[in-house]
Amino acid sequence: MSFIRGKKVGGVIYYSEVENVRVNGKVVQKHIRYIGRDKDNPDHIPIEKVHFGYIATRLMQGDLSPSELFGMIEKIGSHVNRENLERIGLFYDFKKNSFSLSLYRKRLSGNQKDAEDVKKG
Repeated sequence: MSFIRGKKVGGVIYYSEVENVRVNGKVVQKHIRYIGRDKDNPDHIPIEKVHFGYIATRLMQGDLSPSELFGMIEKIGSHVNRENLERIGLFYDFKKNSFSLSLYRKRLSGNQKDAEDVKKG
């Protein structure tokens, strides 16, 4: 069974989905996928080959609106927080033979982060 693990690197926590497996009698943690810096709003969403091709084709043709794209992502089963979203990327991992959609968010300055924390709190 997989679970979400946080790893602190240089003061920033990065989240990944991992699972524990036994190899030669020892428990080893196997990395499944990178999630991002916010476990509730992932930066990387794994997608099927057919969805990857469809999204890529529609983007290249210029006939896929942001709202249509977000609707497709939610139908696939992932919720995307649209706040501060700047761009997306489609990726193919040769080693794992897997496809993913990466979300890039605008980096906020310290003052902007404080203002958002006040809004949330």
